[in-house]
Amino acid sequence: MTQWSPHLETGHAQVDSEHRELLAQLQALKTAVDDGAGREQIVELIKILQAYVLGHFAREEAHMRRVNCPAAHLNQAAHREFAHRLDGWLILLSASGSPVSMLLDVHREACGWIEEHILNCDCQLRRCRPD
Repeated sequence: MTQWSPHLETGHAQVDSEHRELLAQLQALKTAVDDGAGREQIVELIKILQAYVLGHFAREEAHMRRVNCPAAHLNQAAHREFAHRLDGWLILLSASGSPVSMLLDVHREACGWIEEHILNCDCQLRRCRPD
């Protein structure tokens, strides 16, 4: 599980704050899975995560455009791809019979994608005028 650290900072307070919240929500999802939460609770946590992610993506994309970040278009395309993945995961996990191992795989993949995305795309904001 990715923990917040200075190497993930973009230099833009709102973006960094939202990234910290995103990682906290992923940790809450992992804790629920580890504690044996029921499918309905897990699906509800993923729906909450999905809503947060979509809001964050919209705010971050607008911010990147505002500060003329060279990664703005790459960022938007990556966000669309991840949102599509989230939709697919939600469909899979909503179906009865999904094993716990699938929940852990989804969590691991989401954490990996988010950390890589922050490091390789969002951190390009460091070169742009801060908040």
